[in-house]
Amino acid sequence: MSFSALRHSSPRIIIAGAGMSGLCLAIQLKRAGIETFQVFEKSPDVGGTWLENHYPNSGCDIPSHLYSFSFDRRHDWSQKYARQPEILNYFQTCADKFGIRPFIQFNTGIEKAIFDESEKIWYVTTSDGITHEADVFVSAVGQLNRPKIPQIEGVEQFQGDTWHSARWRDDVDLSGKDVAVIGNGASAIQFLPGLAQQAKSVTLFQRSANWIHPLNNYRYPAWAKWAFRWLPFAQRLHRGWIFLVSEARFVAFANGENFANREYRRWLTRRMKKAATNEIRSQVIPDYPPGCKRILLSSDYIETLNRENVRLISAPLEKFDSAGVVTQGESIPVDAAIFATGFETTGFLQPMHIVGRNGLSLEEAYQPRPHTLLGMMNAGFPNLFMLYGPNTNLGHNSIIFMVECQVNFVLKCLNAKAQRKSQLIEPKPEAVEEYDHQLQDKLEATIWAGDCASWYKNAQGSIVNNWWGTATAFWRRTRKVDENQLKFEE
Repeated sequence: MSFSALRHSSPRIIIAGAGMSGLCLAIQLKRAGIETFQVFEKSPDVGGTWLENHYPNSGCDIPSHLYSFSFDRRHDWSQKYARQPEILNYFQTCADKFGIRPFIQFNTGIEKAIFDESEKIWYVTTSDGITHEADVFVSAVGQLNRPKIPQIEGVEQFQGDTWHSARWRDDVDLSGKDVAVIGNGASAIQFLPGLAQQAKSVTLFQRSANWIHPLNNYRYPAWAKWAFRWLPFAQRLHRGWIFLVSEARFVAFANGENFANREYRRWLTRRMKKAATNEIRSQVIPDYPPGCKRILLSSDYIETLNRENVRLISAPLEKFDSAGVVTQGESIPVDAAIFATGFETTGFLQPMHIVGRNGLSLEEAYQPRPHTLLGMMNAGFPNLFMLYGPNTNLGHNSIIFMVECQVNFVLKCLNAKAQRKSQLIEPKPEAVEEYDHQLQDKLEATIWAGDCASWYKNAQGSIVNNWWGTATAFWRRTRKVDENQLKFEE
């Protein structure tokens, strides 16, 4: 599609964040010949969560040939599921290849963005105290960027080291140490096997059991890398196959605890029981259907729990004392405690303070839960777009595919605004309500609506993170802009 109208209108665009989604938008703007944008990134480099999350064995649970941009397919991924250094290098290389770095101001976060109705512009204030003017403001801060650390009594008295897995302490040597790990989510299952080999002992505090699917990682042989480089159709076929297999998994999640879900549960249960010893078997098998909360991928996590120097505790950690941790009246001496407790996932765009029409803040508008159009636009917030916003996450496929759909939609919206010579674009309130009603009806039928706690839900139990269907369904819904759902203002 030609974006000539958008290119000639030269809107001033500010993008918050140079992670995966911010990079995608910046690259596509530049490829379309639009260079009137600026990116503000709070960190010293691009990469977002892949820059910040560098804990040992950090990696992605989506195969690398799919967890990458469709317009820049790398042929030489070292393995099926790449680790963090290789993923970060990919995004850094993209920034260099497409010449995006000159448009990014690093070490500068965005504190607030306020819409001026009389001027019809956004005033965006950055962490250096400077206020910038923008015709269009786009948030690309994502959902997994603010570590969640529970408030536990006595932590300030603890004499050892503590940190969150997303802010890993490379300066602390854990060799021969007694270590407590609080939480058993996606990060814990990745670093725990290596930690158990390094530390004297590991005590893992588990809030609830997770379904563990085998990772089955493997390295790509030289002949495969050669074929991906010199026979591009081979790589497209490989990527397409991964996509289709991933889409097929949604069958087990689409209609609650259906036949496919029950069969999958039986298969996972057999594998997990086989891997676990009798002592921990009852603790590691979940009591909810697979998919209700995120399914984790690992081929050595349960085996690690069988080790003599690893202790699994399902009772809650009650408090810290100066020497360690306390649970059920038992004091366990430890030298370090690592919080693997995930992220603040439901406070979208926070800690940025966003104010739209009539002084309404986005935080207020999102009570008790977000109401958006396609997770990207909000009524009362003109020329504001979100990437990886509410209800755009997946539990079965690549979020990069979803973000590319969103970027294309945003560009088409801005081009439609330019063609009409309008200054503002925003969704009609009735369009937002209609979309939200359809969204909630469809979400209610999915496995995520089940009786389990997950980061997909907010405190009220509403599913605020996940898209209701397949990635293909989202592509169909976003490939065209329905201008009847939008308001254009001169």
